[in-house]
Amino acid sequence: MQTLTIRLPDSIYQKLVELAHDSERPLEEETLHLLNSALSTNSKYAADIEAQLNQLSLLTDKELWDAATFAVSDEDNDLMQVLLEKRQREGLTSVEAEQVQVLSDHFNQIMMVRAQAAVILAERGHDIAKLAPSP
Repeated sequence: MQTLTIRLPDSIYQKLVELAHDSERPLEEETLHLLNSALSTNSKYAADIEAQLNQLSLLTDKELWDAATFAVSDEDNDLMQVLLEKRQREGLTSVEAEQVQVLSDHFNQIMMVRAQAAVILAERGHDIAKLAPSP
């Protein structure tokens, strides 16, 4: 095991203290948990997205149009809005922070799939102008 000393802004340190308190873990254990979670999530997330994007070229045009127009559910959108507002007001528990990360990853995945589906449709000769947001 290695030792790492870092200087943190007071606000980040206080957030770590709050998260540790909420999760009933020692500060060092909570910090390690957060770092490990962030590092493992990013690697797994990137591999999952890459695999999904690679599969899009196998879809029919109709399936690609469905993918290119897929939207986040109202429930997920509403939950994210509530959590982000709470984070600004009072901060989040570690469980809520994890929910935000999961939702954020989900939203990003949807956007990447939509974009890649649009690229493939354009390559297949379709007019994708209607996919652009209206001004």
